[in-house]
Amino acid sequence: MESNIFLHESTDFGNPNYEIVRIILNKIDNNMMSALELQVFSSKRCDVFYTDKYPVCEQGNKGHNIYLCVKDNDYYQWIFQFSHEYCHHLINGTMSGDWSDMLWFEETICQIASLYNMFKMVDFCKENGIEHYDSILNERLYYYLEKANNDYKLNEKGGWFKSFAGQLRSERYKRDLYNSIAVLMYPLFIENPNLWKIILYIGDIRSWNSLDELFKHLQSKADTTYSDSLKKMINIFS
Repeated sequence: MESNIFLHESTDFGNPNYEIVRIILNKIDNNMMSALELQVFSSKRCDVFYTDKYPVCEQGNKGHNIYLCVKDNDYYQWIFQFSHEYCHHLINGTMSGDWSDMLWFEETICQIASLYNMFKMVDFCKENGIEHYDSILNERLYYYLEKANNDYKLNEKGGWFKSFAGQLRSERYKRDLYNSIAVLMYPLFIENPNLWKIILYIGDIRSWNSLDELFKHLQSKADTTYSDSLKKMINIFS
């Protein structure tokens, strides 16, 4: 099946090996579709462009436009940034740019997508001889996992969420906090990749009034391949 990902080459990207970059982007789709138990490249069209600002996924004329701020053969950044934005693409919300009390949750899920694909791409880079990026990805993944432990003392057994709920709702783009929450959830996605199916039912994150409301909806849609994992995920926020 033909890829749904269209990378628009530009001198702004520097001088990357576009053949390898396209393989990497397609592999990320493969990773996510495998977890979702869907056919590869079956989501809507995704056009990838350069930006000198910050990575973002937006509505496009034919599907979604993803803008990446990456140069040359920095494969770690290609993986990290694209995985995050491609998760927004798969969630397929409104992408209006407006702030929402619940936007932090989608941002956290997309951070998990970056961590997950970094983990999945370690062996891929090793097997395909991509310039020792298996060790670089391992190092960067370790950095984010350790950073979570150093930045916030969150507990996967719960009890922390009430202390941070107000901050998550009102303060925009608390990336370090999102990462710390993502690291709590990340092992569940590694243990059971089918947990990624929750992104098929989030929809417009701005339409949910509370985390409880969203979780009840996700549980109503869950099948047996990940319902137990979803319960474990929800317990983290108890």
